[in-house]
Amino acid sequence: MTRLLALHIETLILLILVGCTAAPTATQDRARRRMLALLMPARVEIVEPFTRVKSFDDDSTPDGIELLLQAVNSFDDPGMIVGSVHCELYEYVPASGDDRGRRLEYWDIELATALHQRTFWNQATQMYEFRLQVDPTKIPVRDRFVLRVVYSTPLGEHLTDECIIDYRSAKNKWSRRTPRTSAADGG
Repeated sequence: MTRLLALHIETLILLILVGCTAAPTATQDRARRRMLALLMPARVEIVEPFTRVKSFDDDSTPDGIELLLQAVNSFDDPGMIVGSVHCELYEYVPASGDDRGRRLEYWDIELATALHQRTFWNQATQMYEFRLQVDPTKIPVRDRFVLRVVYSTPLGEHLTDECIIDYRSAKNKWSRRTPRTSAADGG
């Protein structure tokens, strides 16, 4: 009987000790988030004029978009990010409040491991470089498209940027036009 009583007492002590490691209070959580926000990305930017349609093989026919993306913290310093990047290519709708038409392509890119970072981060430029393959059979013949990027942080926040990309078939190249500013979607 004493052995059973000792086991119950040990279990009770363990439960008390586990209960003593309380979760941070709401005030402590807000303070931690404010501290993290100093160095976490405040915005993401599609870098111009380097984001463009490009041929990724030996021919001159474009088969994708080379996206250069930069994350900037609250001090306007570039830096690395972790989380995921979701990219979308839309038809361009002129003379509209929302210039994004039908979505044509999308890409999901994970930045969660050291391998992901080594694959996409360019130390010299301090930017991420993504090669977004485009299926030419899905893309209508148009001069303009909208490229949108949504970065999702591990804290559940979303930062966006988008730009209008011009495709001039006579020149067989894309060029960047009027970028939009980044905005936080929520958190």
